[in-house]
Amino acid sequence: MTSDYSRLLKQDFSDCDEASAAWHRLSTHMDELNDRHRTKVTGPLHANWSGDDADAALFYLEDLESRFGIVRTEAMAISETIAQGAAKMLLAQSHLRSTVKEIESENFFVDDEGAVHPPKGREKEQEGETRQDRLDLFTKLENYQIEINDCIARARDASDEAAKALGRLSGDILQGNIDDAAGEARDDVKQVSKDLNIDIGKPYPPNDPKDAAEWWKNLPEGQRESYAALHPEIIGRTDGLPSATRDDANRLALEQELSAMENYEYHDKYSTDDYNKRLNNMQTLQTELDKRDGITGEKQLYVLGFDSEGDGKAILAMGNPDTADNVGVSVPGTSTTMESTEGQLGRMDKLQNAAGDADPGAKTSMVYWLGYDAPEIPGSQAGNLDVAGTGRAEDAAPDLRNFTHGLRASHEGEPANLSVLGHSYGSTVVGAAASDGGGLDADNIAVVGSPGMTVDKAEDLNIDPDHVYIGLAQDDGIKNAAGMTLGPDPSQEAFGGQRFKVDTHGHSGYWDETDHGPSQSLANQGKVIAGVTPTPSPKEPPPGDTGRPDIPMGPHP
Repeated sequence: MTSDYSRLLKQDFSDCDEASAAWHRLSTHMDELNDRHRTKVTGPLHANWSGDDADAALFYLEDLESRFGIVRTEAMAISETIAQGAAKMLLAQSHLRSTVKEIESENFFVDDEGAVHPPKGREKEQEGETRQDRLDLFTKLENYQIEINDCIARARDASDEAAKALGRLSGDILQGNIDDAAGEARDDVKQVSKDLNIDIGKPYPPNDPKDAAEWWKNLPEGQRESYAALHPEIIGRTDGLPSATRDDANRLALEQELSAMENYEYHDKYSTDDYNKRLNNMQTLQTELDKRDGITGEKQLYVLGFDSEGDGKAILAMGNPDTADNVGVSVPGTSTTMESTEGQLGRMDKLQNAAGDADPGAKTSMVYWLGYDAPEIPGSQAGNLDVAGTGRAEDAAPDLRNFTHGLRASHEGEPANLSVLGHSYGSTVVGAAASDGGGLDADNIAVVGSPGMTVDKAEDLNIDPDHVYIGLAQDDGIKNAAGMTLGPDPSQEAFGGQRFKVDTHGHSGYWDETDHGPSQSLANQGKVIAGVTPTPSPKEPPPGDTGRPDIPMGPHP
């Protein structure tokens, strides 16, 4: 029987390399199949088929897609487990071989069982040999034996660890109820990492978006695929990475978290109210994505971020911002939650169309950025006085800056014309983000229905004031709050910037359309996004108009 020593000394790990590569290929193939199935099968069915038969068919088809995602994660975990186990054993083998070489250079020798023996002729005490000479000889022999045994033990431990980890990835996860299997696959990655004493496939991207973009570009393709399959929650939230990569990772992370919520352990982790809110937030987001899965081109959605906590957060691009000529980032205002997603995507659609009207030859991407906890209206069930302070805007500012800087870093080709828009308290967020940390690196800033931007003048926004645009309806109730606690009223001449013409009514009418097409309010926002100068309007209200009608501020997400 061959000893562990002989096996390790002669082991060829090429078969492990081949096995790891094969499982890696299976994982990436599952990703390709899932994307193709979602865009070519379930997406079009969601858009064009409804009723009981459709529900039954989609239940089966979406179950199949879930299996694609589970196999993607599990197969990549198997690939990494084999690779990590083989790497540890190879290191032990390398140390063993160098130790044997050193032993032999000292005329000691190792038998086939791994036992170290003294140089020939020195098994017994030699004439003229002192007691100290003998002690030194056997001390050296003992140390060599310890090194040999340590190499074998490390290789054996690595093999046992990998075997234990692979036992968790046996495929039984796909048997029976699939509802929480995606979440279980995510947990398997964590458990396998514990078995191997290393976070398998865990990336550590730089915090700076520009550095993160370079980091990603310089990674081998296989490493990128491993990171996205095993830790999509990290890849999906990293600003500076390609939008298609973030979308793919975030969809997998959403599926895993939504699935994991079916696991009883999460009922203990969260309060009943928190659990229900998180579950509803994710289901709401998934429903909106399902509606549009078959859409390609400029209307295709890219998930650039999400968070199920509290009222929920979502960052969704309509059209790929990395390849667009014009990119608009829209920050919504008070009381916006995950429940607002459908309506906000409707606004993005209108803004994208309006930008297309202003610049027909260009590609436009619109980003809905609910990357912050928007304050609630006082008097509502969840209302508080946060809407009167800049705290939430200042908390959101670094994230918005990182995001826009990330769009610059991930863009392909010539820089896009980048515009950042804010509505209501969203304009306060935009102001806080633009006024600090070097600004938003935007070409244009546009706000509508703004209660204040935290700064005294447009020139404080780290952008040419001629590219700061303000729209305000004469009967917008926000005028009662503008200039009070969130900064001066941006629509006033003293603020600077350029006021554009608004022909709509109220605080939520800036995206209204008429029987003949977009309102001027909408069309002018489209012009800003397209890099075209909007139709100007006087900064001061017309003569005889106080500019402060007694109109209450109702809810206005």
